[in-house]
Amino acid sequence: MAQPVLVGMIGGPFGVKGWAHVNSYTEPPANLLSYTPWLLKRRNRWEVVDVQAQEHGNGLIARIEGSHDRDVAAEWSGTPIGVDASVLPAPTEGEYYWRDLVGLQVVNESGVDLGKVVRLFSTPAHDVMVVAHGSGERLIPFVREVVIAVEAAGGRVVVDWDQDWV
Repeated sequence: MAQPVLVGMIGGPFGVKGWAHVNSYTEPPANLLSYTPWLLKRRNRWEVVDVQAQEHGNGLIARIEGSHDRDVAAEWSGTPIGVDASVLPAPTEGEYYWRDLVGLQVVNESGVDLGKVVRLFSTPAHDVMVVAHGSGERLIPFVREVVIAVEAAGGRVVVDWDQDWV
């Protein structure tokens, strides 16, 4: 099996009947409910697990097969949720999965090599690329004002970014 795409994490118990909160990494969060089957990582192995999941208030909750009380639900807390990449919709024009950006070379408009994308993270304002260069890292906003082009086939991201900015 190919490495699953990380789409969420099981949170703490919800109620007394084996349900748990779910932290979704999808946008919007409820999209996670349409990606099946869920793979849960236990003991360094991804396993297909039967899950009942639903929206509840502003979040998501799930009950994993065999989880019938709060104590069992608590044992799943912190468990990563993955799905096979084939169940995810293709990104539309100008959209990218973070996993597709990791490993791309980042260059500025002058062709100066700024490093490689090692990960991305989200802030309330915008997404940020973490670009490794030499022994350090640069944080570059992943916004239209900065990212000029994503050339996935060419293996690079072109940015309007001065090499001296850190």
